[in-house]
Amino acid sequence: MPKPNPKSEGLRQWLPHLAPLLKPYWGKITLALLAMMGDSLLTALRPWPLKVVIDRVLSHRHTRVPFLRHWLNNTNLDPMYIVYGACATIILIAIGTGMLTYFYTRTMGEVGRLFSADLRRKLFGHMQRLSLRYHVRQRTGDLMTRLTSDVGGVRDAIANGSISLVSNLTLLFCMLGIMLWLNWRFAIVALLVAPLLFLTVVYHSGRVRRAAREARTSEGLLASLAQETLTSIRVVQGLGQETQQDLRFHGQSEESLRAYLLGVHYRVRVALFVDITAAAGLATVMWYGATRVLRGDLSIGDVVVFFSYVNALYAPVRQLSRMTLNTNKASIGAERIAEVLTERNDVTDVPGARPAMPFRGHIEFRDISFGYESGQSVLSHFDLVIEPGEKLAIMGHTGVGKTTLISLIPRFYDPQSGCVLIDGHNIREFTIESLREQISMVLQDSLLFNGTIRDNIAFGCPEATDKEILDAAIAANVDDFVRKLPGGYASRVSERGNTLSGGQKQRIAIARAILRDAPILILDEPTGSLDVFSEKAVMEAIQRVTAGRTTLLIAHRLATVRFADRIIVMDRGRAVEDGTHADLLLKNGAYSKFQNTAQ
Repeated sequence: MPKPNPKSEGLRQWLPHLAPLLKPYWGKITLALLAMMGDSLLTALRPWPLKVVIDRVLSHRHTRVPFLRHWLNNTNLDPMYIVYGACATIILIAIGTGMLTYFYTRTMGEVGRLFSADLRRKLFGHMQRLSLRYHVRQRTGDLMTRLTSDVGGVRDAIANGSISLVSNLTLLFCMLGIMLWLNWRFAIVALLVAPLLFLTVVYHSGRVRRAAREARTSEGLLASLAQETLTSIRVVQGLGQETQQDLRFHGQSEESLRAYLLGVHYRVRVALFVDITAAAGLATVMWYGATRVLRGDLSIGDVVVFFSYVNALYAPVRQLSRMTLNTNKASIGAERIAEVLTERNDVTDVPGARPAMPFRGHIEFRDISFGYESGQSVLSHFDLVIEPGEKLAIMGHTGVGKTTLISLIPRFYDPQSGCVLIDGHNIREFTIESLREQISMVLQDSLLFNGTIRDNIAFGCPEATDKEILDAAIAANVDDFVRKLPGGYASRVSERGNTLSGGQKQRIAIARAILRDAPILILDEPTGSLDVFSEKAVMEAIQRVTAGRTTLLIAHRLATVRFADRIIVMDRGRAVEDGTHADLLLKNGAYSKFQNTAQ
């Protein structure tokens, strides 16, 4: 059984995803292709005015010119008029090629930009909607490389590579056709080295492609390492690991450079061979043409045209061979983009899913079993019922499944068995978007976005009015510190909110949850990294935001969970204790151990 061609396999992988995005631009692309063909045809005609002058004016013999042969050979025009006509034709050809080149270069540049914008939007939208399981497995820096460099490579291939490919191929066919029409024997002699050139380019193409794939992969890993280091710069500097990260970055950079230089090495080898072979072809044409002119079989004008064509013939071959690296780079980029686009979300709307009705907030976990990897159970036959408006605190050591449990409610993951019900309905009956619209979350590391404080509060509810935003900020104890800032609510927040304290960021996140006004609220360690004073302000805000909402609160600090109506303690994927603060203390079990540890 024949092995599949990796190139054709890659083409089949990315073409169905990228080709439809070009559909709106087929009109422009068609006009640009016609302009390229017209440019190539005019370029092929450039040596013909010189041929006419040499044959008719200097050599005083008949000439072979398409469409004008009979008229030129029988005209009684003064030779200088023929010279003037030839000069005018050269200028007209230059004007024509210049206008056509301007048109198709500008058109394909616009198409490349518009297409890459569409592709980047599609890729970014798809990335956002892939499940957390996928994002946990992937490196953020590598995804960023696909979103930027790989899309840029495809754009350049459309805007520039397509021009080079179509123009050079069209020019090749035009010149070959004319050469065969003029003298097929001479054409065969001139093309003796062409098969060798073709085989050389094809042979090295696979090597260049492998090198390009290694280079793109290395660039993705390099971007991931840089992204990880820069986003964790406090940890890196705090532990004095700058030199260690320098060494890691240098090692990965060397690997990326090695792969890139390997591709350049193959490309240069092809170019060198093409140049030497082209020179041999020109020498052959010169020898054969000179001997045939001396024998009277060819005119000097014919030899000039052939020599010009052969010289021009190898130039497109050189261009095409030098395009190999960029073409393969774009092809590999397209494959990497398609890898993401073909990735299917393992959490999707089931057939027949409907918009969720307004929730009262009754939540039930019924016989839930879940594991991130096969054979590794995080939750095992877990059962739990939460009443509407109830505040449930969840405690337990790291790794017992607390965050996993609350992640099942907004369907970040789906359980392997069992189901989650809200108001008696399996949440898979609802569309994911409508389900998540009725859930608010405040996490331990409340991520803020680059923008104003107002924008960050309104992130989950962009249509909110200024009054609604202000009311939410006051309720979350945000207003007191924001009014002290020079810009107030228009003050800009740096990336990840690094210009604010942990308590301030948490209060903004709580204001965001208040503004969203969802019936279900999830709090994952909202005070875990705060000092006592910040915790007090945040807890006041939490007590306001939880009023009347079904709340699930993960916490380790007893001061955080005491206001809860009910507390469960988890261990090994199960709830081992369940009750109020006072009830659990009387049991003298796992919860009491937390109490003693805290003291």
